[in-house]
Amino acid sequence: MDTVPEPGEEPTALDPLLVPTRDALLGGRPHRPPRWKRLWKAGAAAPAPSSEWIRREADGQAQRLGRRTPGTEHVLLAVLAVHEVLGHQPRSQPQPQPLPDVDDSGGELLARLGLDYARAHAALTAGTVVLPADPRSVEAYLDGAAPGPLVRLLLDEDTRARRLAESLVGALDGPPDGAPNGTPLADRSR
Repeated sequence: MDTVPEPGEEPTALDPLLVPTRDALLGGRPHRPPRWKRLWKAGAAAPAPSSEWIRREADGQAQRLGRRTPGTEHVLLAVLAVHEVLGHQPRSQPQPQPLPDVDDSGGELLARLGLDYARAHAALTAGTVVLPADPRSVEAYLDGAAPGPLVRLLLDEDTRARRLAESLVGALDGPPDGAPNGTPLADRSR
C-alpha cells in the first residue's frame, strides 16, 4: 500500500507509531545513539551519509520494540517508516525545517511489494513470525549501502527482513518492478 498522496490531496493523519521518525527527520528530536556508539572514538570509520539515517532509525525501531540491538527486520521497519513519513508530509504547507536529503528508493520498492509499516510493526509486536538468525551482522549490511540496494540485498538473502516480508506478502520471487519471475531483487533494474 503506497501512502504517498496524489498532487493537491492532503495526506491522512500520521500513525502515532511514526511520530518519533517524523520528529527525527524534521530535526525536532534527534535519535539518541546506543551507548557504545556514543563512546565511539573520533577518527573511527564512519558510515556513508546515505546510510546514516537508516542506521539511526533502525536503532530507534529496535529500542521501541524492546531490543538492544537491531536486526535486519528493524532495518526493514526503518525504511518503511521513513517512506511513510515522507508520504505524509503536506505538500501545500512549508515545512518547519527542510527534510534531509533522504533516498527513498528502498521504501518505494517495499511499497511496490505491498508492505507497509503498520502491518510489519504489528507482526513483530505480536511475535508470530519465526525469525532465524541473520546470515551477517546488521552492520555488515549497513556498511555504506544506499537504501535501494540495501533493501534488495536484505530481501535476496535469507534474512530476518525477508522472513518478515514473506510472512506479510507471500513469496518474494515475483517481480515487484517488472523483472521476470525468479530474478533476484539485486539483479533487477532500478
